[in-house]
Amino acid sequence: MRIRRSTIARLAQIVHLVSLSVWLGSVAMSGVVAAIVFPLMRKLEPTLGAYPSYDGDHALLAGGRVASSVFLAVDTIQFVCAGLALLTLIVAIASGYAIDTIGRLLRICVLCATLALLSYHLFIFMPEQMQSLRGYWDMAAIGETAQADVFKDKFLASHDASSRLLGSLTIAVLVNLILAGWTLTAEAVQANPDADQTTEPKGKVSK
Repeated sequence: MRIRRSTIARLAQIVHLVSLSVWLGSVAMSGVVAAIVFPLMRKLEPTLGAYPSYDGDHALLAGGRVASSVFLAVDTIQFVCAGLALLTLIVAIASGYAIDTIGRLLRICVLCATLALLSYHLFIFMPEQMQSLRGYWDMAAIGETAQADVFKDKFLASHDASSRLLGSLTIAVLVNLILAGWTLTAEAVQANPDADQTTEPKGKVSK
């Protein structure tokens, strides 16, 4: 039974590392997409047929529509990966991954802090930002340029905070991945102290 618990813990660790890797890749790529899309739209100077009466900046409008779709997909990936990261760490601990070193305790604390940051991003910051963005799109669609630009300015005012939040999430997930790799060893709790010691894993380094 001890070996089975150890196997479960190790499988949980693998899924945990994969979820963190996908999470990191998605949030980092969203920043890359934004850095490419908006300058490209400026260069192309598009006029959008869906907004024929809007006299404002169509390049920003087009870039925002593209980037927002990417960010929505990335936020969905972040939510799924964050849930998997938390669930698999809980499973690993329940299966015998001992929290007996500073590194392992720090791993849990950093993950909790990252989840708190992601929760703020998903449930507080992004809904407010999307409200401004939708107002911008809706007013532009009916040709209310002045009102659309009010929403646009409100959205742009939050852009720096959005960039800092995105950068903080990227760094936080990277730190989680480093800590997860460093403290990867997962040994199941020995159920029977008198069990045959020959089944003990050799060469383990506690981290």
